[in-house]
Amino acid sequence: MMPYFRNKLYIVVKIVLFIIATAFILGCGEDTPVKDDDEDETIETGISGTEYLNVKHGFRISNLPTSNWVIQTRNYRTGIIEKLLLMANTTQDQFTTDLDELVEKNIVHIEVSVYGPDPSLPSKPDLAKDIMDTWISNWEWAGVETLSRGPVAAINTTGYEAVLSVPTNVGDDWTVKWAFFAKHDRGYIIAYWAPKDEYENMLSVVEPIISNFRILGL
Repeated sequence: MMPYFRNKLYIVVKIVLFIIATAFILGCGEDTPVKDDDEDETIETGISGTEYLNVKHGFRISNLPTSNWVIQTRNYRTGIIEKLLLMANTTQDQFTTDLDELVEKNIVHIEVSVYGPDPSLPSKPDLAKDIMDTWISNWEWAGVETLSRGPVAAINTTGYEAVLSVPTNVGDDWTVKWAFFAKHDRGYIIAYWAPKDEYENMLSVVEPIISNFRILGL
């Protein structure tokens, strides 16, 4: 049987992702690889030094951690979320792409995802805030507490971020920082997960990543 904490957090995440996927009518499915229409097409994407570039989805982030972290690119879709990059404060032998297992092992991690594309999303300055508010309202419906929320500046755009407390009856709560950016039909999400007592320790890693987010073509 899975530990209570792992099971509860897993259920909350799955419920929230399902609600959001349904709300935007983009379907819901298993975590399956995303394939391009043209398998021979070269996509300019990946890590170079401390920078991650994704031309397909039109963004770049910098200041990736260089030591004591395992970083892996991904291209998996769960409903309306495509997972692109996973960073975990651990060793290679402890690393896993199973986020539920990272939580069970108390491993601090950062995930970068794209939301959409969805042609029904309006292109307007406060789209990132709309996405954040929808996301948070569903987390709060599932019993998660919002500690703070507000605008956050990146290199060439302004997004919105929120800090949430995920409760558990076993050990400390987990603290999650979500940073949302948006352009046209896409939302970009940088999610930082940490046990409550370790949350402050890694802010110096995640905040430079968020502040150096750049949308291509602006």
